[in-house]
Amino acid sequence: MKNAGSAFIGAIFGYRLLAIGYFICSFAIMPQTEGKHYLPGFDQALESVKTDVLLMANLVSRNFGNARSGFAKRDEDFCAAVIADDEEVDLLEKHVDRAGTDVLMRFQPMVVDLRTVLATVKLASHLERISDYTVMIARRTRHLITEDKEIEEAKHLDGLFDSIQKLFAEAIASFNTVDVARAGWVRGQVEALAEQASNLVENYTDLIEERSFASRAYVGLMAIAQSLEEITYLCGSIAEDAIYIAEARDIRHPGNRLAE
Repeated sequence: MKNAGSAFIGAIFGYRLLAIGYFICSFAIMPQTEGKHYLPGFDQALESVKTDVLLMANLVSRNFGNARSGFAKRDEDFCAAVIADDEEVDLLEKHVDRAGTDVLMRFQPMVVDLRTVLATVKLASHLERISDYTVMIARRTRHLITEDKEIEEAKHLDGLFDSIQKLFAEAIASFNTVDVARAGWVRGQVEALAEQASNLVENYTDLIEERSFASRAYVGLMAIAQSLEEITYLCGSIAEDAIYIAEARDIRHPGNRLAE
């Protein structure tokens, strides 16, 4: 009886070990299916967030175009449109932030899906800031219109507007398609365009002292150039987030010695 009892206990113990081993093996297999979500509704929820942020991008692109037209034509209507549309961008940013947080809490995505959700919410923040800078440009343009002074140096901003408008379009495209090569091109343009804007800021600053009769106009041009510089850097940040989604590489602040 004692031997029979020992055999029975051994059999039970062996069965438990087998069950535990099966559970561990099953758990270990799960990472092999990374990127595949079995919870219903995840793909639709993520797609909804991405759709909303791309709607934001379209609105911001329109704002930038209107700000550029308002400046080039000294047109009050274009400036008013920029300021009015910024409110919709602000609302969309809040909506994307809430929706993105909801996706993270409900589905707890992993790997590339997690990076996509985080970067998409971050993109909404970048877009809101760019829209704020277009509002700054529109308001400064309004001041230029009221000044009613023809400033020859204002046309130096025209080419910069066009280059940054293209940069923004490419940055959004690189994010939307997660195109690393395109994102790399955007990053390669950032420093040169930002330097152009910075040089214009310095030029306008010098002209304030030389031509005090038009100082308010030059202050306005200086603020517009500063806004364009900031938009340039934000385009670079959008491209960096596209690379982060694709390759899980955080390439921000490459020259920071503390990160080495």
